[in-house]
Amino acid sequence: MAARDWPVKKAFQQAAQPGEALLASCMVSLPGTLKRDGYYAALGNVTGIRLVEDTGANGLPAKMVAAVTDRRLLLFSQSWLVMGRAKDLVVEVDLRQVTGVERRAASRAQVTIKLANFAIHLRDGNVLELESADPNGADNLISTLSATVTPA
Repeated sequence: MAARDWPVKKAFQQAAQPGEALLASCMVSLPGTLKRDGYYAALGNVTGIRLVEDTGANGLPAKMVAAVTDRRLLLFSQSWLVMGRAKDLVVEVDLRQVTGVERRAASRAQVTIKLANFAIHLRDGNVLELESADPNGADNLISTLSATVTPA
């Protein structure tokens, strides 16, 4: 387990199947979450009201931790108490259901945060779009996931 994987270690141990190994992880968000957080923070500074988005339109948490194992893609909710720490397993996808992963054009949240955007393609035709403020972690997750996928 790499140093980057400490935030997911405890949650992974609770969700791991016997003999399953964690290969890569990183913090991810639904597209637009980090940009909205910047707007919410600016608005909160002006109004004194703190705005929080718990879930996205599809019911997934807005902020998650993605993990790739030798068997599955796992998405955990993030703890509200410790930013970035994985909490509850919200999605698990058998790697045989993943047909590919695509790195998309980078974007920015606020002025200084460069986001890594990527999409995970599933056999049923669905696409899971995610963004990460950790481009190195996202690249590691993408390359690890790509190496484990059998194209359709």
